[in-house]
Amino acid sequence: MLSIVLVTAIWGYSNVVIRQGEAILSPAMLLWLRFGIAGLVLLPVLRQASLTRRNWLWGMGLGVILGISILFQAWAMMSISVDDVAFITALYVVFTPLGLAILQKKRPDKIIWISVTISLVGVMLLVGHLSLDLRSGIFWSLGAAVGLSAQIIGTRFLGQKMSSSHLTGLQSLGATITMTVIVGIQRVFFSLPHHSVLFHWNTIDWLWIGYLALVATVIAVFLQSWGQTKISATEAALAFNLEPVWTAVFALIVLSQRMTIMQIVGALGIIGSLTMVTRPGLVKIWRSK
Repeated sequence: MLSIVLVTAIWGYSNVVIRQGEAILSPAMLLWLRFGIAGLVLLPVLRQASLTRRNWLWGMGLGVILGISILFQAWAMMSISVDDVAFITALYVVFTPLGLAILQKKRPDKIIWISVTISLVGVMLLVGHLSLDLRSGIFWSLGAAVGLSAQIIGTRFLGQKMSSSHLTGLQSLGATITMTVIVGIQRVFFSLPHHSVLFHWNTIDWLWIGYLALVATVIAVFLQSWGQTKISATEAALAFNLEPVWTAVFALIVLSQRMTIMQIVGALGIIGSLTMVTRPGLVKIWRSK
């Protein structure tokens, strides 16, 4: 659980970095650089891996889902506010136990549903408002929520079949291939000047990319893969809901954006829901009922 919480802290700061990077590059190009560098770093690990063809396909497929989900989030921010994107994407907290219930043909515990409800309310308070105008960003955010839920569930299952380093490498490779195809399509059909912008970056810009690639991808995805071998996918989904909490904290530190009382209450609600679901005693009590 501490591993997953650390991942949310890393990704929380990444949201601040991504917002700055999107002012220079298109979302697809930014993600292509992020996952491409991560894939190159982990390529020696994959070359020495004795994985089956099925593991390669499933692992890279999970990377495709991860890459597309993050890209959907970036596209959503172009038409609706970051607050709205944060809340809608947080619906993966609901989609994850529902997906597991369907796959395992097992009804989730009551304590899970209570924790999910408290967590979602906490996210809504944390983002401050929700103005759902009928815009494309709503559907991109919903797609991201479904995709992240699938990625969380898939990581849980594949983490039992291969090492965390191999799974991280395969996901980075799958995401890189996906972003390469999308960047290529944009280059051909929309004539976006990706390359000319890319090679005019300064040192600070490349440090952002280095952080996104090495820390937010290589280290964070490894910690996620390893951490999810120790806890359930539903617990992981609730833990990932700490990401907007960290985003608010780093926005306060870096961007001097203060948190309101309602946002603090929301953050405490998310932490409280996580505490509830990770206490075995509570789960046993509810199961006994």
